[in-house]
Parts: sequence; C-alpha cells; structure tokens
Amino acid sequence: MDFQGGLIFYLVRLNRIVLSLSLLSLPIGLDAQWNSIGDGLVLPTFMLGGTYSPGVSAVDVDGDGWEDLTFGNDLHGIDLYLRDSVGFAGHPVELGLEPGDCTPRSVVWADMDNDADQDLFLTCRVGPNRIYRNLGGLVMQDITDSCGIVVEAAHKGYGLCIADINLDGHLDLFISNYASSLPLCANEFYLGDGAGHFALTDWGLPQDLFSPTHQGQFIDLNDDDRLDLYVINDKDYINEYYIGTDSGFVDQSAETGLDVVTDAMGTAWIDEDLDGRREVYITGLDEAFFMKDTGNLSFVDVAPGYGMPPEPTTGWAVIGADFDNDGYEDLFVNSADFIHYQYPLPSWYTPQPNKWFYNEGGTGWTDRSLELPADAQLAEIYVMVQADWNQDGTLDLAALPIGTEALLLEGEPQEGQWLEVLPRGTESNRDGIGTKVIAYTTDSTGAVVTRVRQASCGEGMLQQNSRWLHFGFGPTTTIDSLVVRWPMGLEETLYDVATNQRLMLVEGENAPACPADFDGSGLIGVEDMLVVLGAYGCVGFGCPGDFDGDGLVGSADIVLFLAQFGEFCPD
Repeated sequence: MDFQGGLIFYLVRLNRIVLSLSLLSLPIGLDAQWNSIGDGLVLPTFMLGGTYSPGVSAVDVDGDGWEDLTFGNDLHGIDLYLRDSVGFAGHPVELGLEPGDCTPRSVVWADMDNDADQDLFLTCRVGPNRIYRNLGGLVMQDITDSCGIVVEAAHKGYGLCIADINLDGHLDLFISNYASSLPLCANEFYLGDGAGHFALTDWGLPQDLFSPTHQGQFIDLNDDDRLDLYVINDKDYINEYYIGTDSGFVDQSAETGLDVVTDAMGTAWIDEDLDGRREVYITGLDEAFFMKDTGNLSFVDVAPGYGMPPEPTTGWAVIGADFDNDGYEDLFVNSADFIHYQYPLPSWYTPQPNKWFYNEGGTGWTDRSLELPADAQLAEIYVMVQADWNQDGTLDLAALPIGTEALLLEGEPQEGQWLEVLPRGTESNRDGIGTKVIAYTTDSTGAVVTRVRQASCGEGMLQQNSRWLHFGFGPTTTIDSLVVRWPMGLEETLYDVATNQRLMLVEGENAPACPADFDGSGLIGVEDMLVVLGAYGCVGFGCPGDFDGDGLVGSADIVLFLAQFGEFCPD
C-alpha cells in the first residue's frame, strides 16, 4: 500500500472482520439478498473524505451492452472499469482526461450529440467543471472552454442532472452549486443544441437563491409528460420543487409540501403501495423524511410512523428499487457518520450501519440491515448506484467507501419475476432520458396493478444509476400491456409481454403491427370483437381495445375497431 498509515487501515479491516464473525450468530429470516464480491474482485479506487465524496456511475460507456462502473477519484479525476460478458476489468481505463485541479463530484455519462457515443460530464468541488466529447472508441476531447458552460472554479459544482427540458431532442443540464462561501453562485441551467454547445438560461429558476445545493433530479410527478425538477439543499435550506411547463419551471415547493427543511443529502422516488402516486425518501442529518403524496401532489411526512430511521442516523445516498422482485420497491440507505473522518480511518472507529428497509407488500417496512454482508453493514459509504451488471434479473450495488477499493454487492436471484427495459430514442434524445414506461398486470383478485419507471440521468446524490429500467412482478409471468411514453410525445403499447427478459425499446418500433388482432389469428374477426365488447367501459391505460389512447374503452374505440373488421393483418 502506497499511503502512509497503511498499517492503521489494515487494523481497521481486522476490526471489521472480528465484528463480521460476531454477526454470524444473528438470525437470518430469508435467503441472502446480496453477496459481497470484493474479496474475489478488487477494483482500486480512492476516496479521501466522506462528506466530500465523489460520484459514481453505472452506465455502459463503450456500447458493448454491459454496464461499466465509473468512480470519481480524489486524486486524478475518475476510475473507469469496463465490463464484458466475463466480468469487470481489474484495471481502470486510461482516458487521458487531464482534468487539471478538478476535484470531482458528479460523474455523469450522456450522449449529448446523439451520435451513439457516451460523452462525459464532471462537476468539480474544487476547480472548473469539465465536459469531454467522445469522438468514438472512448477517444475523449476536452470541450470545456468552447461548449458555453461557465468555467469558474469558485462555483463549487456538486450534483448534475441531464434531460431534454424544452423537447427539441437535445439534452440540457442542471448544475447544482454548493453556495457556502463567497463568491456565492446560483445553480445553473443550460439548454443544449445537440452540437456540443450549451446556453445559460434561467428557465424560471431563481438566480438570486444562493443555497448549498447537493443535487437536482428531473421527474414527471403530475403525469403531464413534462419533466419537473426537485432540488435538495443542505444546511437547513428549503428544498425546492418546480413544475415543468412549455416555457419554463414554476415554483410549487410550498403548495406541494415538498419544501422540506433539513440538511438534505439524497433522495429516492418510489411508489411504495402501487397506488399510482410516488413517495420520496429524503436523507438528512440525524433524520429522514418519507414524503407521501396524499392526492393532487399534496405531500406529508410519514417517516415517524414507519420508524424511519429507527434511531438517529445520518443518511446520504439512497436507492429505491425492487431488490427481490416481489413487485414492491425497497430502500437502501447509506448511513455514514457526518463527522469528517479522512482516510485512513482511525483504528478505534466503527462506522454507522447502513440501512436496508424492506417493503412488506405496501403495508409497512422492516429493517433488515443485519442481513447485509458484514462489510456492507460497516462500510463508510456516501454514494451508491444500482445496475444489473451480470444480467441475471437481480439488481447489484456498487459504492465508493472511504479508502482504496470499491464495495461491490451482487444480487442473489430470488423467486420473483422481473423485466428490464432500455429506452433508445430516435426522434427523442438517443439515451431515452425522460422516457416513462408503465407496466399493467392483473393480480390474483382480477385488479389491475400499475408500475411506473422513468429514465433519469443524474439523481439521488451524485448518482448515475443504470439506464435499464428494472421492474419486479412477484409471481406474475405475463405483463398485460407495457406502455412507453417518449419525451417527444410518441406513445407505444406492447401487449402480453413475457417477464424474465431484457428488452431494448427503440422509439417508433414498438407498436404492434395489428393491435386489433387480439387472438393472433391474422384476421380481425369475431373473437377480437368479443374482446373489445368485453372491455367496453374499462378505465385505465392498460385496457385492451383502447385504440385512441384516452384511457377509456368507449364508443370511439368501437368505431375504430369496426373500421378494421374483416381485414387481414400485415406480416
């Protein structure tokens, strides 16, 4: 080990091993959810101090179909580990970035020019933010000085989120600036032109609000197919929620109740009880908020009733996902201490345990943290991302702890069914950022169950999760319909989709050639008519026979069906 104090580091690891052995006697309720694979695969990283943790990305950057891992590095920019069908390479790729004095925070890959290559964006806590264009084959060109972003070291760039906000097919940028010392800098919003240029604009965002902002995230909460923006702030500053409109953002923080005041660190948006409304878990300093939408975007905090967290715990990044594919999304909270320890950690120090909250079918939550692998319980981590990097249908987790190697947790396949979809835009941005995918299934009582996922790019806290949208379905083996709503307005529907597969959804290529041929006979006939008549009056976007897409099977759909009656379907 090249760092002074390495002996202390090994003493810390020995201390953790002893504690791990003591955990073996704890009762385990279910099969292990994750296996720590760090003993067999070491990915060298470097993170000096937790409260200044760099970001992590779990995106396929070389286009080979396998998710790669990119870690910010306190010493030299990033560590990029490529993966293929065999596994991760043991050594980082040297991209020759030369980021200067940039101490990275967000590490985000996105195809800013729709040329099928992933470009790299770095925000920097120290030094100017950086943008690199991928010329192909990971040959990176630094375009920072010519792309139009403000090159100012004093801005203290933290979170970065990317989406096409003005719906021109090109990606736009929201940079969170941590305004804590003079000169104070507002957050920055840039409109992109798809040619590597970005124009600074307010877009309805206040330019006189100087907050220590950790992260923004684009998400459509009011289901109007316009992306909204949620901004989380540190130091007891008010969190901000902006509704997206055709001409800019409109502040709705107070009206929705999302103006939470705390030392906000991270967020995760989920639908805990499958009621079609999303909740947000917000981590903070010795507290957590679980904001539930009670209807019409009216949020209230229900965390105390759930015992979240069960004891004073400082939370950082949080992931909301269906880890066991039972159909309900769970939560994994990074719970490192807020005291600023640096590498190597003191030999006497034992970190706060990380938290795994298990969703009990939408009826409550169970703390199953003690079932985590011992090193995952004790790792001093601040940023974590999810991806199914071995493509087995179960989510894996990667984190950047204080120290010199990544934490890798590989998910163990469970009994539940799953589906993973990857949007690929054609008219919309090629990465499909902002695409909403809605899965409709039928439960054992005959009720329609709705699950929604939306493609993001930069979220939570310095996170870039996998672009593959992951669904769990429990025992359900067939998805009645899968509705894909693209950013530029196209809506497509796939019917009778089998679970336990990975699907790439290319914009414009997903609508069935003959949607009225329900029995697959090749002829639109009497059997198909019976399906439509049987669904008459059905309300919901998963209803068979809703040909006009208005969410209701009515007289207009009958007319559309009769116009096709007796026709043969094209091959």
